Amino acid sequence: MTLFIVTAINLFVLAPYNALGFDTGIPYGDDCQRCSEYGICSQDLGPREAESAIDRYFSSRGLAAANKRHKGRFIEADIYRDNRLIDKVIFDRKTGRIRSTY
Repeated sequence: MTLFIVTAINLFVLAPYNALGFDTGIPYGDDCQRCSEYGICSQDLGPREAESAIDRYFSSRGLAAANKRHKGRFIEADIYRDNRLIDKVIFDRKTGRIRSTY
């Protein structure tokens, strides 16, 4: 019975959601290019370096980052595809990790 309910939810709720293109294609916990593969930077990125890393990361994927807000060691940014907001992310200047806030 539980398997039936899970399958029904997937078919009637999640499948149409993904079919409409709501998947941002942004992997959770991805790293900027300046840090190691484990998300450890040798030095904290400065605010301008971090904004530049965010711009490079998303522009290489055909997306645009805008409305960057600094909050301590974190930078929040809105991510756009074709002038349409598709995600909001947070960038950790200490580790170089990028995560969706949704």
